[in-house]
Amino acid sequence: MPNSSMSNQTTVENWLKAQLAEQLSLEAEAIKATEPLTRYGLDSIDAVTMVGDIEDVLDEELPSTLFWDYPTIAKSAQFLVENYDVSALADAKDEPVEELEETVAAPVASAGKSKGWGGLFG
Repeated sequence: MPNSSMSNQTTVENWLKAQLAEQLSLEAEAIKATEPLTRYGLDSIDAVTMVGDIEDVLDEELPSTLFWDYPTIAKSAQFLVENYDVSALADAKDEPVEELEETVAAPVASAGKSKGWGGLFG
């Protein structure tokens, strides 16, 4: 694996560890990249939520079964590095997903200050 690819792999692994830790209320330092994610209590709902978070950051559609097809942080990170431009994860590594979601949702929220149901009744 070339050095930049190794760096991307490490960056993505660290980002995924942070997201898993946040999703499951764990310490990121306790998560090993080579352990099955189910060992940490990842269930299908959490997995789909995390995939959605990654999709938001990368602005790409990912397989919803990502964490079942690639069941460790290391394997998931390798898949992402090999198949997607993960530079957005490197840029986002210091931002919690909530802040990123607010950034993405802000234009939608400010599109119209209407009352419920998209302004249909207001």
